[in-house]
Amino acid sequence: MATLGKIRNRSGLLLAVIGIAMLAFILGDFMQSKRSGGGTALLLGKINGEEVSIQLFEERVDQGINNWRTQNPQGILTQTLTGQIRNQVWNEYLREILMNIEYAKLGVSVSDDEFFELLQGVNVHPEISRVPAFQNEQGDFDRTRVLAYLKQIDQDPTGEARERWIGFQRYLIELIKTSKYNSLVSKGLYVTSEHARLDFNEIRQNISFDFVNIPYSSIPDSLIEPTEKEMNKYYSEKKSEYQQDASKDVDFVVFNVEPSPEDVIIAENELDNLKSKFSSSEDYVLMARRYSDDRNARFNYSRLDAIEDTNFIKLLQEDERVVLGPYLLNASTYRIAMIAEEKYRPDSVEARHILISPNTSISIDSVQNKINNLKEMIVAGADFGKLAQQESEDKGSALKGGDLGWFEEGEMVDEFNESCFSSNKGDLNIVTSQFGVHLIEVTNISRKVKKVKIAYIDRNITPSTQTFNQYYSEAAQFTGRILNNDISFDSLIVKDNLIKRSDRRVNIDKPSIAGLPDSREMVRWVNKNDVGSLSEVFEFENMYVIGFITNSYEEGAVPLDQIETQIRASLLKEKKFSYYNSQQNQYANLDDIASSNSTTVVQAKKATLTN
Repeated sequence: MATLGKIRNRSGLLLAVIGIAMLAFILGDFMQSKRSGGGTALLLGKINGEEVSIQLFEERVDQGINNWRTQNPQGILTQTLTGQIRNQVWNEYLREILMNIEYAKLGVSVSDDEFFELLQGVNVHPEISRVPAFQNEQGDFDRTRVLAYLKQIDQDPTGEARERWIGFQRYLIELIKTSKYNSLVSKGLYVTSEHARLDFNEIRQNISFDFVNIPYSSIPDSLIEPTEKEMNKYYSEKKSEYQQDASKDVDFVVFNVEPSPEDVIIAENELDNLKSKFSSSEDYVLMARRYSDDRNARFNYSRLDAIEDTNFIKLLQEDERVVLGPYLLNASTYRIAMIAEEKYRPDSVEARHILISPNTSISIDSVQNKINNLKEMIVAGADFGKLAQQESEDKGSALKGGDLGWFEEGEMVDEFNESCFSSNKGDLNIVTSQFGVHLIEVTNISRKVKKVKIAYIDRNITPSTQTFNQYYSEAAQFTGRILNNDISFDSLIVKDNLIKRSDRRVNIDKPSIAGLPDSREMVRWVNKNDVGSLSEVFEFENMYVIGFITNSYEEGAVPLDQIETQIRASLLKEKKFSYYNSQQNQYANLDDIASSNSTTVVQAKKATLTN
């Protein structure tokens, strides 16, 4: 494996530390801890005899979770997603341990010279060349950009930079080994001349034949009813085909927590109390963001004839800043709304832009300076289109000289949209958005029409703490009556007019109980307890759940009494097949067979062996 010292000493072409931005594009393999089979470590399991430490496994899971959060900053990490990450980490262990054995047998490895060549040689590895920090303004890999990154590794007092590099190096080497292995396998597969001859003949040779189709149902079951001895013999011979994992059946009852009438009034009153403040607020957008449950709302100008919401249409009859509501937007949301602004603005505009985005190699200040320089060059007479082709990181529009064509209000991000629709033809504006810094030129505008900007605050109707406590109390009372031997689980469900739900064959690997999101905790409870056990009160989202284990299945062959119907059906088919074959001597040809079974002969069917 290439070391940092050796890379430093080779041609001055050096690989950098990979920062958080890069980690967002690499899988959980990116940062992997060394496995250690310490005698005191608790074991999660063994793969091909090699022990997997719980501690190191959990470290990898934490790294996978951190990577997921980096890639999904607005996402919600549910128990289901966490379970998927844990499964992914286990599969990584499985792949690494088993594949390393294969690599050792076949001599698949990566030498220091080979690795270094893939970092800085003529054919740089794609994972290196696509790192944004190693690309120039045109998006091409630039070897001169790696030196500054590598210097940061030893300057980091926490040692995290070096660990990130080691993790990336390990990830890249595994990719290279996998590529070599796959190449060996693919080159080891070929078609022999004999196989080619057979395939050719199977395609070219046609066969015509006649046949009679006789359903199994044409023979009454009563003629060949399987005996108990035959059933046992069939089961004994086929036992290996009827295997099962250890699992349990569970019944459960759900108390869905619904908002009470008081909760509805609370949501309505909260919005009613905001009306005056909303109407007089100088920064109504900030207020909406602060108080609304809809964090993704965008308040754009709209033409009067484009407004479809009936409540918004009512606002057109009111003065600016008159607040409508609270009114029910849907069954679970109240809203207040107002016309925040009225203006005459272009119906649509045509614009072009140059986009420069900050990254680990160029700060936001440097980007601003670069955009300012480009603006000065254009004002001095430089061609906007050519500069866009050379400098813009929006490759789609750069090919057309930065041209975005015509677009209407609301199609672009807010900052970009506002700049374009509040500018005059020919204006050059600099705007910062989530994508970076834009230099925008409005090349054309349509006629101006009256538009309104409608702002609103939404409030979801949610159960209060008091409502949750009330439902929990009902669920706890349900379990208490059973535990006190007052009544059975099934009888109490009937008495209280509840709905019993069930999940069958719940094994330890099941992600969740059917119909219960993020219920891995209940899966663990089912597999740790015995038949007849009543669970504690589980809480999953807006649900309280109580489970009752009804059946258990041991690992191994499925008992005959549980699959007797299935065995009987299979044995009936075999016996009918044998019975019918024993009757064939009485028939002279297919016509006789067809006539005897009230069917017809299917004639002149052509087929090749490939059909």
